[in-house]
Amino acid sequence: MGKFIEINTDQMEKPEVGSNLFSNRAAIAEMQQLSNGAEVSIIIQAYNRLDKTKRCVESVLTYTSGIDYELILIDNGSEDDTLEYFLSVAHEKKKVIHFTKNLGVTYPVSTLKLNELGRFICFIPNDLILTSCWLENLLICMKSDDRIGMVNPVCSNTSNLQCVEIPYSNEREMQRKAAQFNRSDPKKWEDRQRLITLGSLYRKEALMAIGWPISDVGFFHDFGDDDVTFRIRRMGYRTILAGDTWVCHDHDMRHGEGKNPAEFQKSLNIGRTNFQEKFFGVDAWDDVNNYYIPYFSHFPKPNITGQPQILGVDTQCGTPALDVKNWLRRFGLFDADISAFTQDPKYWMDLKTICTGPVICDREEFLLDSFPRENFDYVVADRPLNRYHEPQKLMNDLFALCKKGGTVICKLSNTFSFQSYLHQLGQRDVYNPEFAYQIPLEAVKASLDKLGDVKRIIPIPFRLDAEQQKLLDALLPTELAKSQRKEAVERMIAKEYLLIVERKT
Repeated sequence: MGKFIEINTDQMEKPEVGSNLFSNRAAIAEMQQLSNGAEVSIIIQAYNRLDKTKRCVESVLTYTSGIDYELILIDNGSEDDTLEYFLSVAHEKKKVIHFTKNLGVTYPVSTLKLNELGRFICFIPNDLILTSCWLENLLICMKSDDRIGMVNPVCSNTSNLQCVEIPYSNEREMQRKAAQFNRSDPKKWEDRQRLITLGSLYRKEALMAIGWPISDVGFFHDFGDDDVTFRIRRMGYRTILAGDTWVCHDHDMRHGEGKNPAEFQKSLNIGRTNFQEKFFGVDAWDDVNNYYIPYFSHFPKPNITGQPQILGVDTQCGTPALDVKNWLRRFGLFDADISAFTQDPKYWMDLKTICTGPVICDREEFLLDSFPRENFDYVVADRPLNRYHEPQKLMNDLFALCKKGGTVICKLSNTFSFQSYLHQLGQRDVYNPEFAYQIPLEAVKASLDKLGDVKRIIPIPFRLDAEQQKLLDALLPTELAKSQRKEAVERMIAKEYLLIVERKT
């Protein structure tokens, strides 16, 4: 006879939809939220580590106030008293889910039904300790723009320039300092291309758009965080790091707490390869981690009237241009417009996710023909000048596109580095196969001096191991003065130079 299923929708209203993709998604999500009741679903998954789990759950209960939330507690086959503790937690809207065996971190969440969750969904690992106003601040950020699909707080013990270490001697002091830190400030919100998901808050319709479950089950190894962020961006949503909200990550990531180093490295390698296979050659590290954030203290303060215009030239997925946009927010310049030029088509889609201006994919000789002249306040060229076929022409084109008084940011690969010397000595593993003209820094600076005012030259160093450092020290003549020796070392360990130039008026 088969199975008969009846779902009562008598009390539900058909959503009013229009022509906008995002508002249509929101209408469906709102309809589902009304039937669920809770505005936010907070999901905490635990496998053993009961002490950390207790601190995590109790911090949620203590520091989440004034928000209608349900608490979904998932015991992923723990062998300690996690299940008993979850059952004892006092919260009106609580659901406990128990799995008899641990089948991996992604399986339990895949059994949840997205349409039964709240309007916003927050995943909390059990080694987080939540702090004052944490969820309130994340919701303020999320609700500021319907196209924000994902918001993540900063925290301790993490990577990807999301780490903020707050010194404290005990948990009471930590919470006091966190309360001072956690003050909503839109100037501290940063658009990011990838996020380490520690306390991430998601918009329901963004998860509907990328498909449920949230994690691609193919990422059984690492890089699932990167995959989620990429998919949400590629559905048209912004992914934000909320620099105004700090939580404690109680996990010694730097020393591999709870992980076998060899197995962890193997997992990273497999996950990284999986990511490249899925995203057609885009690398979640090399193509995204080209941050300019560490160098902004050397940038002249912006002097801009109107909407800032930024052009990124060969910036891979676009992080340098996005960093400039985020940096301008600190000065109250919120609506910067990004355009991009790339010679590699694999970056086009991810550039489109961060650009409000045009994204052009063409050969370097057509850069100047692709955009209006004297149009940009900031022109950022991440590929070193001496890796172009015609470095001088490229340099001239960058300044032609920059407004008078605007800033050109470019790089030079140091072909006279210690790495180059090691290659000459026969160490083939240090060789950079990408061609670069051997152009001294002084020659490039002389050319730049004709086009603008060189504000700063910043050496970007290699990371030398102990053996390489010892070899470098042995190479330098002992009779060199201390200042000469310092200058020689700085030149030899520089991988690239970052040049910040103000175009002449």
